[in-house]
Amino acid sequence: MTIAQSTCCRVGFVMALILSGPGLWAQDSPGPSLGDLARKTRAERSAHGRVSGKQLVDPEEGGPDTTGVWRIQLCSRTPCHELSVTLPKTPTWKRASEQPRPVVIPLASAAQDPNATIRLYSAESLGPLYTPIDGAKRVFLQGWFSRPEYFGQSARILLDEHVQVNSDQALISHFSVMSGTTTYRGISVVVGNGSGNYGFACVFREQDADAANSICDAIIKSAHSEPLEPGVRPKYPMYRKPPQYYPEDDPPEDSPREDDPE
Repeated sequence: MTIAQSTCCRVGFVMALILSGPGLWAQDSPGPSLGDLARKTRAERSAHGRVSGKQLVDPEEGGPDTTGVWRIQLCSRTPCHELSVTLPKTPTWKRASEQPRPVVIPLASAAQDPNATIRLYSAESLGPLYTPIDGAKRVFLQGWFSRPEYFGQSARILLDEHVQVNSDQALISHFSVMSGTTTYRGISVVVGNGSGNYGFACVFREQDADAANSICDAIIKSAHSEPLEPGVRPKYPMYRKPPQYYPEDDPPEDSPREDDPE
């Protein structure tokens, strides 16, 4: 046999193995068909306790689900915590497309005046882990609200109510805030627990107070806070240095210095 004939035979043998390979592998290690995989996926999705995709918004949207419940989470340490509020079934609400993407609820007069709306804002991780709840409220209503994408002005706090939301301490605040020549009023809830502080704020024009106040009051007082199942990996370290309220090289006069023997 010549070299050319020998090479030709070897090539033919390899090609035969390639063509017959899938059949041989299927016999040696049978696997599920595409139909089996599709049926398995459908069964998992319809299993007990799993919510149908039609009942949820796009997870990247982060807004309320179709039942009107808006949930936000804190996972600075385990177990994670979740705070939720429930929106009214009517009128129909929608999520704004511009940051910070509040939920917009039109009032009855919105047919004649499109600015007659309620805006509901969410806030997560209000300050470092050990921020007092009053400080977290100020971060939200005065720090965040002063940004141009919110109102460009800090809110003026009119009344604070210390309450409990489930087993967590909470602060309900009534406030006003200016934006240009328009005065807004609102009510917020900030909740604090072992994972930090988070909350919601419901805002409306002062001229719409008669129609909007009861709606916002119901939304904020529907707040529900609870720990989630343990085992979720924390997003941040378990320990954070408490916030400094003065420069480290210039402590208050009544604070002992490092070289003080006491």
